[in-house]
Order: sequence, then structure tokens, then C-alpha cells
Amino acid sequence: MTKSEMQSEPQHQRLQPAGGAGEGGAGEGPVSATFELWATRLLLIYFGLRLVFFALCLAPFVPPDEVSHAGLCKVFSTVFLLPDNGPGTYQYGLVTNIPWLYYWTMGKLLHLNIFGLPDLVFLRLLNIPLAFATVYFATRLLRLVTGDRLTRLLLLVLLTNTAMFSLLSASVSYDNLTNLLAVLAIYYTFAFYRQRSGSLLVAALLCQLAGCLTKVTLLPLALVLDLLLAAWTLSRWRQSAAELRAYLTSRGHALWQVPLILVLLGLNLQLYGGNYLRFGTLAATMSRVLTPEISMQDRIGARENIFSLYESGKISYMDALQLAGEMTNPGDKSDTFFLLMNYQGLRANPALWMGPLAYTGVWLQEMSSTIFGIKAHLPMYKGTRYLVPVYLVLALALAGFLTRWRPRDSGWLPGALALIAGYYALVLLVKVNYPAYTYYGTPGITLQGRYLFPVLVPIYLLVCRYLLELFRAQRPRTVLALATALLFIAYDFPWFLAHAGAQWYAWLPQ
Repeated sequence: MTKSEMQSEPQHQRLQPAGGAGEGGAGEGPVSATFELWATRLLLIYFGLRLVFFALCLAPFVPPDEVSHAGLCKVFSTVFLLPDNGPGTYQYGLVTNIPWLYYWTMGKLLHLNIFGLPDLVFLRLLNIPLAFATVYFATRLLRLVTGDRLTRLLLLVLLTNTAMFSLLSASVSYDNLTNLLAVLAIYYTFAFYRQRSGSLLVAALLCQLAGCLTKVTLLPLALVLDLLLAAWTLSRWRQSAAELRAYLTSRGHALWQVPLILVLLGLNLQLYGGNYLRFGTLAATMSRVLTPEISMQDRIGARENIFSLYESGKISYMDALQLAGEMTNPGDKSDTFFLLMNYQGLRANPALWMGPLAYTGVWLQEMSSTIFGIKAHLPMYKGTRYLVPVYLVLALALAGFLTRWRPRDSGWLPGALALIAGYYALVLLVKVNYPAYTYYGTPGITLQGRYLFPVLVPIYLLVCRYLLELFRAQRPRTVLALATALLFIAYDFPWFLAHAGAQWYAWLPQ
């Protein structure tokens, strides 16, 4: 947008926090600008030190699927463009027909390791800036909704003191880039709604397309964001058409942004369209792309193949157990044994199968325990009694949303955030988790709190704002914010140190 366009733009369309009662649109309240600045610095330093601690000290087999992710990064570092499947890659799964942007990026950055660090540690350290960028744009998104400083600090505390988010942020995982691109896509979508700038719209689309090249689970998020964009654009289509013409005829960013969108769109069509045309699915499995014998060399592929052969009746229960016993990874071997024995028990007693309603209760419990706890190759869950205070905070925030949200005062952005988070969670429950349960018979399979992290920022933003909106007076708001902050801080790093045994740690090789 040019300077003249900005000057002629209506003031209410610029990127300012939404107004409304109780919001502190200009940051009024007990939190001064100086206090917010120093508190923010301390929280970010504390966050950074913890992430460095995790990166240097966590044992290599602890973070979820880190060995496979790090192996794929190394494979991608050996080629300029994209690698092919081969004997040296089978143990890590597919290197083709998968979202590749994270592996390609980390593979190229791996060449910067001139410090003598182990590649795994260097890759972990490379993931830390992604977490900081996610936190930064979370606060940027909050500013579009409210200018209250106390709410901003509470959001910062919650996001940087969530146990699974903290551990994942210092691990080698494509989830870190996925989470960043998700919050970027949401932020630029909402910023476009507020400012109606063509560059912001293009930025939102670029982040969506890049996110879909990072992880397949960003496809439903991109869909709901595009539906919102379409609804907002069609509601004022005459002005939108004029803005689009002005953007396309400008000599600025449109010259390179539009071609970049077309390139990323083409790459997405090549990946997902190619998978659908060849294999009938958007996310191809190793056994479909390669032979079942080759897929047995991958730890995840071996588990899926053994279970599939048993479930379809192609091999007996004892044969399946024998194949599982030949797996080399102890954790994967025990997981496969559990899947087989659990499914055998369900076959013997079909009444043990859960219906959708019962499974939803298990889903909510498991999601909570693996967001505020840790689900990795070594678990550190929080039981129900420890989650009661968290449930209380969430219940109060929900009550605040139901009683305080007024579109006329607050705008439609909070409602849109709730729609995005609810839609994404519903897709995850109905299209991913419950079908996996009905196939495997195990509630916890493919059920991890980190799978909700693409919408964790919208959820936390709404929690922080409407938790504090319950009260108009500053003293109860401050007390509630402080109690919530202390709860989350205690439930993250202090909890980890109190429960992590020696098997969680590894020292750098000399």
C-alpha cells in the first residue's frame, strides 16, 4: 500500500486494537508500559534459557519422532532440490510424496553448522527461533483484538509455559514451522480484514500455501481461513474489486508476490493433486508409494503394515506378534505389541468399543493431559486431579466469552477466532482421531495435544481476553491473571525438573 493510499484510508481500517468496554484499548490499567516491557523481557529470557537447556540436555530418543525428522533433514541436506527414496532413506519413511518445506529448509541450514556441534543439537537450536517468531506473532494477533497490557502479558505467560509447546520448541519437528505458519496465516488474514491491504491478503495466502507444504494438517486450517476471506470479501465486493485492481496495477510488491503465489500453488497441486490421482488420497503412505517389504524398514511403516496384515486377516495373531518381535526399536516394538493385544481383546469383547460420545470425553482428557503434560517417547502426563485448576481456568474463560462477547462492541474477530479453533478441533476429532480409534481400537493412537497447536494461539488469545473480561474492576482482574500465570509457570519447567528421571537427559559428546 502506498503512502498516499495510507493517508486516504479511513482511520478505523488501520491496524489498531479493537475497542470495547473492559478491553483497555489503549493499554489502561495497573500494568504500565515500563512494567510490561521488563516483564516481557524476563519472560522471553526465561523461555529462551529453558529451550536451550532442552536442546542441549534432552536425550535424542525423547522428543516425538525426532530421530526420523532429523534423519530426513540430513537426507534433504545432501541434494539441491528434492531427494528420491532409496536404501539410505527407507528407515526415515518417505522422502517423496510428503510435505517437504521443513526438511528442505532445515537441510539447507544444516550446512551452517561450522561450530562442531552434533547435527541433532544444531537442528534443535535452529528450531528455537521458530518458537520465538510464533510467540511474537501471537502478540501481534492479540493487538488486533485488544490493547490491554495485562492480557498481553498473560498470553505471553501461557504460550511460553505450556509443557508440550516448550519441549517441542527445542526439538527437531516440522510442527514448529507448521505452528509458525499457522499463526502467520491467521494474523495476516485478520490484518487484511482490518486494513484491506492487498499485500496483507497476499501474505496470508503465501503463509497458507507454505504451511500446506510443511504439514498436511494445515489443509483444513487453510480452508476455513479462505472461507472467512471469501465471506468478508463478498460482503463488500464492490470495494474489494476496486482494491484488487489497485493492487494488481501497482508497481510494488505485486510484481513478485503474485508469481510467488502461483509457484507455491503449483507445488501444492503437484504434491496433493499428484497423490490423489496416483494413490486416491492426499497423504500417501509408504506402503502405497513403495512396496510393503520396503515400508517394513521404516519404524512407523512397520507398525502399520503388521497391524494392517493382522486386521485384514492376512496373517494370524501369533504371526503378527512374531513380526513385531523382529522390530529393532524397543519403543516401536512395545507399541506394536500393545496395538495387537489390545485389538485382540476388543475382538473377543466387542462391547468394549467406545461410541462417539464416550470417545469425545476421552479425547478431551487426552488432549489436556498431553498439552499441559508431555507426550513423547518418554511420557510425563498430568492426571485429572492436577488438571482441575486448568479446567477451571478454561471454564471461566468460556463463561466470559459467552457473557461478554458482543460483536457490536468487540467486532467479529473474537467470534472468527472461536470459529477457526472450533472447526479445526472438530476436523481433528471427527476426521482423524475417531477414525483412527475405530481402526486400531486404541484411543491414544494419533491423539496428541501438539496436533492442536496450529490453533493454540487463537485458543489462548480467547482464554486470556475473556478470562479477564469476567471482571470490570482492576483488582480481581489482576489477581486472576497472577494466579493463572503462576499455575502455568509451575506446571511447565518446575514440573519437568521434578518428574524427569535420568533417562530424559543426555550430555554432549566430548
